[in-house]
Amino acid sequence: MANEPVSEKRLAGILEDIVKGRITSYHELDEAKRRAAESEGSGVFPRNSDILRLATPQQRKVVLSLLKKKPTRTASGVAVVAVMTRPTACPHGRCAYCPGGVAFGVPQSYSGKEPSTLRAIRYGYDPYLIVTMRLAQLETIGHPVDKVEVVVQGGTLTAQPMEFQEEVVSSIYAALNDYGRNKKKFMGEDCEKYVEEYFNNPYVAKGANIEYLKEANEKAAVRCVGLDFEPKPEYAKGKVIDDLLRFGVTRVEMGVQAPDDELYKKVNRGHTVQDVVDSTQQLKDAAYKVAYHMMPGLNGVNPVYDVWAAKTVFEDSRFRPDHIKIYPLLVMKHTQYYERWKSGEYTPYDTETAVPLIAEIKRILPTWVRTMRINRDIPVTDIAAGIKNSNLGQLVSEYMHERGIQCKCIRCREVYHKLPPDAKVKPEELKIKRTDYEASEGKEVFLSFENEKYDALFAFIRLRAPHNPTRPEITKNTGLIRELHVYGPMVEVGEKPLEEWQHRGLGRELLAEVERIAREEFGFDRMIVISAAGTRDYYRKLGYERAGPYMGKKLV
Repeated sequence: MANEPVSEKRLAGILEDIVKGRITSYHELDEAKRRAAESEGSGVFPRNSDILRLATPQQRKVVLSLLKKKPTRTASGVAVVAVMTRPTACPHGRCAYCPGGVAFGVPQSYSGKEPSTLRAIRYGYDPYLIVTMRLAQLETIGHPVDKVEVVVQGGTLTAQPMEFQEEVVSSIYAALNDYGRNKKKFMGEDCEKYVEEYFNNPYVAKGANIEYLKEANEKAAVRCVGLDFEPKPEYAKGKVIDDLLRFGVTRVEMGVQAPDDELYKKVNRGHTVQDVVDSTQQLKDAAYKVAYHMMPGLNGVNPVYDVWAAKTVFEDSRFRPDHIKIYPLLVMKHTQYYERWKSGEYTPYDTETAVPLIAEIKRILPTWVRTMRINRDIPVTDIAAGIKNSNLGQLVSEYMHERGIQCKCIRCREVYHKLPPDAKVKPEELKIKRTDYEASEGKEVFLSFENEKYDALFAFIRLRAPHNPTRPEITKNTGLIRELHVYGPMVEVGEKPLEEWQHRGLGRELLAEVERIAREEFGFDRMIVISAAGTRDYYRKLGYERAGPYMGKKLV
């Protein structure tokens, strides 16, 4: 009996106690699970997902707040699924800090031990299976998965043959479309059986199906509301922009590290600062969201240089990304930096030196940028030297709080992070704030719904007046909506919000205001929105219609 799980009858009793309000806290829940295990002589402590699996759809709504694991997974309004592609070589070779690559059997720039890489290895780097199993895992621990943002990782996919790119993208859409219809066989005990069956008869997606699959996803139970690619800057411009639009990509993340040509030569990046400038401008003029990956530590422990790099990225209007990831250099085996470190030529940041540096970088971030992540998700055992704290972001936050240093980025002001548990904010207590700035030779307007008392951001939208658009759908008289986001715990499509802020009309109000600004202040007669396949219906309801890969609307 010691290895037998707790019976479903006992778990159903715990579920009923939660529904009836007899269990209301995490402590009470743990105590109930402990008693259940002890009463049956079971050495297996019940998982929340075991209880959640027994809930009816109506019960699920009541118990989710207590049983949901890792609530931050969907706190920003969407469920994120990472898809690691199979190992391929970058055309320029390897950067001096890159730990991976074909020679090591793992994707370029990855160690092979990251959670998303391990998941990909387990499922044979098959995008269809990776997406399917990740959705099942998220739903098992209590997260709604009807709105999904997919991040494609693993080197520069846009430098690979088009057939491979299309296979990855079509497999992703096929998995999203199929999951809602077949989710029962992906859940619980049937999961491993399904994986075995799949490997014996794999689904092979064809690139020619991409447009069909995207259209099917518009009405699917699991919709793609964002698709991210991570190419190097020299492979994120020109014809690549048209290819990514055809795929339904809405955000492009680029490794910028520091805007310094001498540094790029030193680390063998294979591109120039001008490549960064050109790709950033072209992407924004095609309505994409743009994210930069910054890498402090490439010049050793040099806070002056690394703060300069961050300031340049946000003060120099040629750059100014919408999102940022801060990845301090980690010394890993099989890299040039590992050899430099062993010889005593190089010293990386450690936690003590990195925390105040990143705090200073966050202090200078503008209100219209979002910090997506701090530090790579690499096991400590794979790091030869450098920061060995996986919770670096938390340490930075604590350091800033203790010293009264504030970060004004979007992430730090999201409603989920700012509102106390018992806070009640009425809709009339939200005000629209506006920030205008120039970026990549165009004009940007950032509007947000905020509550001044809690300094909390509930929703935002980005409007761009383009500089030199090349797409036929975009002229000098066209305004571009590059991003619209409403924050707070994810609300399933078709469901009414309880305490959440999605589906309360905030997005609609922001959209109406930027349409007014575009028409009255910029003299635009047309609006274009970069829309993922799964958000097209939302814009249709607001008067938009298909305009090539975009959604468009005449302004009258």
